[in-house]
Amino acid sequence: MAVFYMAMARSDKARKLYAQIGLICLLLFHYVYACSHIGEFGILLSTGVCAAMFSFKRTDNWFRKLLDCPRAFVILALAAVVIGFVPHLYTLSVTVAFLLLAALFYPSVRVMSECKDAEKRTEWVKHSQTLSESYYDNHHAGLPHNADNGNPAHPQNNNHQKQDDNEK
Repeated sequence: MAVFYMAMARSDKARKLYAQIGLICLLLFHYVYACSHIGEFGILLSTGVCAAMFSFKRTDNWFRKLLDCPRAFVILALAAVVIGFVPHLYTLSVTVAFLLLAALFYPSVRVMSECKDAEKRTEWVKHSQTLSESYYDNHHAGLPHNADNGNPAHPQNNNHQKQDDNEK
């Protein structure tokens, strides 16, 4: 997977190929669904989304916005679940879910900017774990033992004050 990540981060052509393969998979799903469910008109909405994916710039912007804005990602995921229960909109739900899954493997802006640094690339080649740490930077998700570092009475905080007997 590290080779795949590096190729996606380095090359615009690799990202374009990734988007086109995703589009082909979605169109194949639409074809099979249309052949097996004749007269289903809900497929037109999801086919419109697929038609919008023919533009690589638009698809690239969608994937980057989904990665940069976790709130939009969660809202779209919840919308996909809700849409899945609406009659005739199953294909739209699958299309949105597929786009969300594809966005998870798309390189972030941070990784693409770090990929320009030759030293960072050699570190990623030697230690693929550091690439995945950069790829999925969960700076907002702190570990439980780091949760109270802002507390003045926390033992790991250097500026902590002694607790008096009333606080214990």
